[in-house]
Amino acid sequence: MSGGGVLVVTAHPDDEVLIAGGLLAACAESGIPTGVVCLTRGEHGPIADPGLATPQTLPEVRTQELLAACAELGVGFVKCYRREDGNLRWSDRSAIAAQLARMIDVRRPEVVVTFGEDGLYYHPDHITAYHLCRRAIERSGCQPALYRSVWLKPEMCELAAELRRRHLSDDLWGLEPEDFGVDEEPAEGVVLDLRRFTAQKLRALHCHSTQLANGHALAALPDDLAERFFGYERFATTEPRSGGADLFDRLARAVPG
Repeated sequence: MSGGGVLVVTAHPDDEVLIAGGLLAACAESGIPTGVVCLTRGEHGPIADPGLATPQTLPEVRTQELLAACAELGVGFVKCYRREDGNLRWSDRSAIAAQLARMIDVRRPEVVVTFGEDGLYYHPDHITAYHLCRRAIERSGCQPALYRSVWLKPEMCELAAELRRRHLSDDLWGLEPEDFGVDEEPAEGVVLDLRRFTAQKLRALHCHSTQLANGHALAALPDDLAERFFGYERFATTEPRSGGADLFDRLARAVPG
């Protein structure tokens, strides 16, 4: 990726699939340049199976999982920094923002996608990534549009209820469904119908096998629920510029559901 396209900035390996997996796959198919920058290696994350990693090897294993997931999505450029997992809010934010700004100036994306202020489920690293992206774009020379990923709380509650109705696990990393997302659609948001990429998105997510324990709701999600709840992706402008809207409009025309 160098000039144009989408750059997704995340806090941990697997975030890229959760906040923009369909978008990345759709862009790749349409020839739109894509890149992923992950700020940490997720070294303090869970280990679903002790046969997959140890606490000592987890950083490298999760980095390899990130590369595999991005390859599945057709991502053109991947960079994983070594900032401390769980510690972004206390890190040198000025230094990280400057590092991101340099990356943005080199890659020159039209759009940067990251978390919103809710951090998906108020994860402090996710929230910090959002603020770091804002600072980085302020310092960058190319000034791309900044979009935040939007998950809807009512949808997550509906998904959990449907899983329970089918006697399936509703476990989502031990979080309650109402912990996720925002209450309603943002007025300035865009919704992309990316159902055609749902299976590809789930294959990418399953590359992060250290994070999907047996019994996790997304480990064996029925196809109809996957398409219904993860086949659409929502984004909202944070620093609106015409280039971002143009890119999403082009993508919506190129990849109808």
